[in-house]
Amino acid sequence: INPDLYVWEKLVDNIFPPQNCETKAFYINNQFVLYVNNGLSTQIYTSKDAQAWSKSNIQTNLPTPCNVRDIVQQGNTLYYIAKKQLYKSTNLHDWTIVDYSTASFEPINMLLAYNNHAWCIIQERSTGRLQLATIQHDQIVPMINIDGLIDGYLPNEFPISDFAATAFESSSERPRAMIVGGRDINGNPLNSRWNFEYIPNEKKYRLTNFSISQPTFHTLTGASIIQYNEQLMMFGGLDNDLEWNSNILYSDDEGMNWYVPDTACNQLPMEYQSRQNQSVIVNQKSIYLIGGQSH
Repeated sequence: INPDLYVWEKLVDNIFPPQNCETKAFYINNQFVLYVNNGLSTQIYTSKDAQAWSKSNIQTNLPTPCNVRDIVQQGNTLYYIAKKQLYKSTNLHDWTIVDYSTASFEPINMLLAYNNHAWCIIQERSTGRLQLATIQHDQIVPMINIDGLIDGYLPNEFPISDFAATAFESSSERPRAMIVGGRDINGNPLNSRWNFEYIPNEKKYRLTNFSISQPTFHTLTGASIIQYNEQLMMFGGLDNDLEWNSNILYSDDEGMNWYVPDTACNQLPMEYQSRQNQSVIVNQKSIYLIGGQSH
């Protein structure tokens, strides 16, 4: 058996009634959970095997519309940011709210779960400059001790929306994260690949833009990244010409370079529709592609 051969199988055609929806899937509390927002309301669908799905109760306190794509999972807790407020849920349905309308900064968006923390992007009200922050004890705490930043502020070309992000352990056994593409504070699409790394012996973080040395990477929004089989794998998204990324991309050097795999080993089936904003989950050695928006 070719150890690099991937076999793809469609499990279900329609989890929810077909309509123009934004979706985000998680594996949490031993089940698959799919949030679906149609611009008017948010619904939850759950499944034990990703094949048979059931509609769950409507949750409380989430705003309408809700950009469910921006929800981040840290352990068994979900976080979301909207309208200067931080939302948190520990049971999928009920959300508590912490208001930051009078704080010295404004929460902009969640980033990812990394190194046992949920991370987000905030904007300093007095200067308009962006910073990274963690959520600790339900409070947003700015992080300024990050190498690669000037005075702790993010550069203008750092993505705040529509990016792909994943956390993983590097070959040197350091906690790392990769943040790819997306849009900056002005809505411009990006071709950046940010490497986020924790340095244990120095007890601080380092943020590096890989695209400075590898500028040929195309702009990409709405993609998704996972680590699988000692590689990073990227699915979906749109480039600057609004062309769909129909290929799987992979990186075997932890995000520095990306390639199209040998189609004899890993090619999505013909019936698979190219899409953006899909969820990609690794569970029990299998990859699950769920939801998203297609042509």
